[in-house]
Amino acid sequence: MKKRLQKIIAEAGICSRRKAEELIKKGEVTINGKVAKLGDKADPDKDEIRVKGKLIKFPEKVYIMLNKPSGYVSTTKGQFGQKTVMELLKGLKIRVFPVGRLDVDTEGLLLLTNDGDFANRVMHPRYGIKKTYFVVLNGELSEKDVKKLKSGIIIDGKRVQIDSIEKKGKHKYRLVIHEGMKRIVKRLFEAIGFRVRYLYRDKIGNLSVGRLPKGKWRKLTERELMLIFSEDFSNSSKKS
Repeated sequence: MKKRLQKIIAEAGICSRRKAEELIKKGEVTINGKVAKLGDKADPDKDEIRVKGKLIKFPEKVYIMLNKPSGYVSTTKGQFGQKTVMELLKGLKIRVFPVGRLDVDTEGLLLLTNDGDFANRVMHPRYGIKKTYFVVLNGELSEKDVKKLKSGIIIDGKRVQIDSIEKKGKHKYRLVIHEGMKRIVKRLFEAIGFRVRYLYRDKIGNLSVGRLPKGKWRKLTERELMLIFSEDFSNSSKKS
């Protein structure tokens, strides 16, 4: 499948997309022996792509789950001395990036990979991958509040609905939502007058962080990868 050249170079772990664009502009990238231009596409499985004369070799695809603790930003580089989740990936020698983000004070399941297509499928709204959160609020939700969350609240001009909510204790709730807008869980509760005191993501699709200790990571198995999309697969089969 053909992709933009800068995306291929970034996925090969050579450099960022922006840096790849600079290399292409300088004429330092070739496709099948011809100097590439910005905007060119190539098929990494069929075309010979070289950067500064060196043939691109793709690392194995890696899929990681991390139980993110509070205090780390979900980016590859931090600002102003911030700690990033990349600092927790001790022993990993392959370059990866976070699939979406969790706020610095939000804990729980975060996926990381070097597979751009996989990341897009997990994050893109059209696939409707559900995320499950454990939420502690600064008060108790009324039936009216729950009804508002289920019927939908306008956020940035878009009606956002939760999939389900279950009371788990005083001020504690289990929330399922498929919308992936930035800070969406906190923004939904803020819209009805509540503040989120603690937020933990337990599941993406049907994949749970399980007993993985906070701050630890491990590679996913093929079966676990399927769990992420299991609802997606079942929905697709119903439609066909």
